[in-house]
Amino acid sequence: MRIAFFGGTFDPPHNGHLELARYILKQEKTDRVLFVPAYDPPHKPNVKISPFADRLAMLQILTADEPEMIVSDIERRAGLKPSYSRKIMKLLEKEFPGASIQLLLGGDSLAALHTWYDAKKIAAEYELLCCPRRDCGPKREELSKYWTPKEIDILLQSVLQMPFFDISSTAVRKNIRNGAKPENIDKKVLKYITDNGLYREA
Repeated sequence: MRIAFFGGTFDPPHNGHLELARYILKQEKTDRVLFVPAYDPPHKPNVKISPFADRLAMLQILTADEPEMIVSDIERRAGLKPSYSRKIMKLLEKEFPGASIQLLLGGDSLAALHTWYDAKKIAAEYELLCCPRRDCGPKREELSKYWTPKEIDILLQSVLQMPFFDISSTAVRKNIRNGAKPENIDKKVLKYITDNGLYREA
């Protein structure tokens, strides 16, 4: 069993997240996609994010009809401050014994992977599945500042040949604050946002 660890703030989760998960499942790159909302994201120490319970609930709504997608609250249960991906993935190996944990990330995250906690061990120990993002994919010459040639080959080979899903949680939040109807978001997730008064203020 291969399980793709899909971490992020998911504030809010949108159809781009869903379509990416569907794509890698359809292409048989993994067997399950595990959505893991960040509890205390280390790369956003001064950014205001919605309560963890709301982000978890929205993900559960988004994936309710997707049997091959799982939502995990492991970051809250682990209580790590900050919460580092490798530490969470080690916990997932215990939670899913015998499973092969993969790391699903975007091209921008792959380019910045060297800044992550235990980045070298992540690249060495786990299969990476990189979703390319338009105009911000990693370049070999940039990666060479931080990685060996062998490591660079591994990183670049992880980039999937797939469509771009150019949808932004930031844009969704902005539309809601401005009173516009956001596109590319599930109707039930939008209802949750409206019912709970999320994103009305900056």
